[in-house]
Amino acid sequence: MSSIALLGFGDAESERLVAGLTALDTSVDFVKFTTDTSRDELAASAEGAIIWGAGTGLAGPSAIVKAATDAGVPVVVILATVSINGINATQEEVELCFIPCNAEEVALRLDLAMSRNAPTETANIIVHGELVIDCDRYEVTRSGRKVDLTYKEYELLKYLASNPGRVFSRESLLRSVWEYDYFGGTRTVDVHIRRLRSKIDDVSNHFIETQWNVGYRFRSPGVSD
Repeated sequence: MSSIALLGFGDAESERLVAGLTALDTSVDFVKFTTDTSRDELAASAEGAIIWGAGTGLAGPSAIVKAATDAGVPVVVILATVSINGINATQEEVELCFIPCNAEEVALRLDLAMSRNAPTETANIIVHGELVIDCDRYEVTRSGRKVDLTYKEYELLKYLASNPGRVFSRESLLRSVWEYDYFGGTRTVDVHIRRLRSKIDDVSNHFIETQWNVGYRFRSPGVSD
């Protein structure tokens, strides 16, 4: 089930919109977060976000939008007036709606933002800067040179790179990549991450980031902290 973060929701009009969105697609889980939710919380919990600008206080939604985009989370911002002060509307992760708007429009704009934010895939190839993952050949290259990976290293890299910006706990990675075929507990993940970094990172690129006390995330080149 997809999880979409709701920020700034609470008044009657916004609640009606949530009801409409839920009716459109019952497979989506809409979860309310407070407006001081951090970048890391969003990255770990949501695949997208909808921000009700009218409910974000006098400071407006710009800080929340920045937290979401920094986390690599596609976002739809719903504004009461035709004003985008403090919001970089040219970012691919951001879509804007202006009140009055309906659930269908918001859902469409969220789909657009999420599709643009997906990793580049051509002929089953995932590309992040100089790092290329050929999913059909089980090959990884960096700057055109082949990177020798074990099968589990490859599967771990592919899983993280397919979900850029999202933080995964060690337990989640064990379940998704190793399934039930592993020994050694969560330390297995740490060992494989360390080996991966030694093979794909250089002075210019640090593809896998550690989120302390949580887990790891893949950072696509060009994404600022």
